Amino acid sequence: MSDLLLPLVKAGLAPLHAYKAFAKAFPAKLDANESPWPLPAEARARIAELLSQIDYNRYPDAGAHALREALARRLGVADPEALVLGVGSDEVLAMLMRCLSQPKPGRARAAVLYPEPSFVMYGMRAIIEDCEPVPVALDAHFQLDMGRMAEAIERTRPNLVFFATPNNPTGNCFRREDIERCIELAPDALVIIDEAYGAFAGKSLSALAARYPNVAMMGTLSKIGFAAARVGWAALPRRLADEVEKTRQPYNLNSLSQAVATLALTELWPTLEAQVAAICEERTRLARELAQFPALTVFPSDANFFLVRCASDALGLAAALLEHGVSVRAFRDESGPLAGHLRITVGTAAENDRLIAALRTLL
Repeated sequence: MSDLLLPLVKAGLAPLHAYKAFAKAFPAKLDANESPWPLPAEARARIAELLSQIDYNRYPDAGAHALREALARRLGVADPEALVLGVGSDEVLAMLMRCLSQPKPGRARAAVLYPEPSFVMYGMRAIIEDCEPVPVALDAHFQLDMGRMAEAIERTRPNLVFFATPNNPTGNCFRREDIERCIELAPDALVIIDEAYGAFAGKSLSALAARYPNVAMMGTLSKIGFAAARVGWAALPRRLADEVEKTRQPYNLNSLSQAVATLALTELWPTLEAQVAAICEERTRLARELAQFPALTVFPSDANFFLVRCASDALGLAAALLEHGVSVRAFRDESGPLAGHLRITVGTAAENDRLIAALRTLL
């Protein structure tokens, strides 16, 4: 009987695959770009104390006011109501596309433009929200190809343009002058600069949001130690934020996530900064260790992971690493730009050592 309902499924979903991650835990978990460091015991105790005070029989603060205030102070945003909060960056993406989906004159659907390869959810979410995904290939050095970008912007007249910088999965930052040029080429599009990995780059493009009225900044706590909380945000022009808020589900951020995220942005911030510094130090060491393998080409990274090209079977190497207790991200991209590549998250010193020992055995 359920097969009779399948014709009701949105046609655009057919080529998509549901997001899946490893269900099994591995001794060296280097596949998801999370922080590898568990919180110190005193921080965990402070969180437990805070969570014990929550009224679990009540709905959460619908406006997440304490979290907004803490985040605005941390980001230097003057108006907390200019922040749109979501369950990770993924929900923020959905809200932005849902709100800004009115097709421009002469177009059947709103266009969402982004580099490729980049964060997979830009394209997936565009399809789900009935927008037109417009991927634009990066150049051979994984930088923006400005000829292609200019052509695509002129041809598709996008509603939204996304730049993840540092970019996932390539790890590099895009050149500021290239992003600025794209902003100027698309004055009637919202240009979102996604700095999910910005903490590891040591720099931000937030000044562009102050300079240009069509620029928004996006971020998350997921990469710097609080992936379990699932808190993401966008800092928008205030009037636009008010419109995007209309697409937000009621009580979308639960009380636990709000409390933990507020604590992360205040009392626990020095701990997170120390862990980010430790990851960056390990990144330098891991790059040096990986470079010793002739079969691997390691691309420079401004993030907490490396894109690695394999001289032979990348999928086979990833499967073999699992047998050694090491999980990495393998791309099932037979002919595209990620064919033959792995993405390896920077882990703890012990996890990275396990990875290197396994590679020595396998390569």
